[in-house]
Amino acid sequence: MLNRRLLRSKVVQALYAISIAEESNRLLAYDEIAEAYKPDLNSMEPQNLQQLEGYRQLATLSFDELVEHGILPAGEDVPFEVEITAKKAFVAYQNANKQDRRNAVRRVLSETENIYTSVLYSLQFLTDLSHLAKLERNRTHQNVDDPIPLRSGLDTNAVVTALQSHKPFADEVIRRGVSWSNDMEIIHRTYREMLRKDESYRQYCEDSTHTLAKDQELVQFVFRTLIFKNQLFVDFMEARDLYWEDHSELVRSIAIKTLKSVTEEGTLVLAELTDDWDEDKFFIEEMVAKTLEGEKDFEAHIREFLENWDNERLAKVDMIIIKAALAEMIHFPGIPVKVTINEFIETAKRYSTLQSGKFVNGLLDKLSEKLLREKVIRKSGKGLIDNR
Repeated sequence: MLNRRLLRSKVVQALYAISIAEESNRLLAYDEIAEAYKPDLNSMEPQNLQQLEGYRQLATLSFDELVEHGILPAGEDVPFEVEITAKKAFVAYQNANKQDRRNAVRRVLSETENIYTSVLYSLQFLTDLSHLAKLERNRTHQNVDDPIPLRSGLDTNAVVTALQSHKPFADEVIRRGVSWSNDMEIIHRTYREMLRKDESYRQYCEDSTHTLAKDQELVQFVFRTLIFKNQLFVDFMEARDLYWEDHSELVRSIAIKTLKSVTEEGTLVLAELTDDWDEDKFFIEEMVAKTLEGEKDFEAHIREFLENWDNERLAKVDMIIIKAALAEMIHFPGIPVKVTINEFIETAKRYSTLQSGKFVNGLLDKLSEKLLREKVIRKSGKGLIDNR
């Protein structure tokens, strides 16, 4: 099931993408300003190159003022034409940022939902292996050079047959377009080179009947070892999921929970990605929104503890993580401060530098103590002291 740690990592990924996009949009704005003050090579009139360059620099400085403060300083002697150029570039910059923010959030939400598609791919892999087992058992002429017991096989396994006959699974596979048909060589090689040659599978095939416990034992072995530790499978999943390394454990646990749900009567429960997708989606969207909304305030709080710190040494991801942690501490009163700090330390260890965990820990400890004293952070809820 989805957990808050994974959701926090999605928040950080979205914020990082937004940060990179904003940097690119700023460079595009500079280019737009520069374009406005290029000399007209087709003009027959003399060009005042020095004045054009001066206007370009002044428009760029005015644009930077708009980005940082939202207004131009009063009393500045800026030519009207230059002011219009700067404001036009600023409006385009703002619009591009709004669109990029929406796109970044949509993308991480889509990536999160896509985890369940990976679950279906892994389960479909199992049923496709069973289909190859069935084809071999139904052949008239067997492989005399490499015979295999055919009294039973993966296709007769009660867990696999329950999965194959489960209509919600079949419907979801069709709805999400899950199919190995374009990559059947992966299935064939796994069957030939791994499953068929595995001694425990051959022993299983010696008996015509099995208990549900034996069927579960085989399926769990196949799933955990011959699928999830199969480099062919891993390579395929990494190609379709940029964050497979982060998602793989969750995919495996959801799929195994589904397989373990099979009963003696052959019923099965298809495990869900989450108990409440709307709540998880809200958490991601709200965390991103509150982090961006309070960014200036968070930077002011952070600067108090980094007076002698060279900003060039501060990893971008670390700053994003600290800001997101502050947003959670301030705007999610039901989450204990210590939980927030511990979770974002793990996020820093995962996504930033080797020293980031200690750095984030130390800074968040200091920031939380200060903001709790100032009552900027107010925690309330079950198990928490209501300090409103």
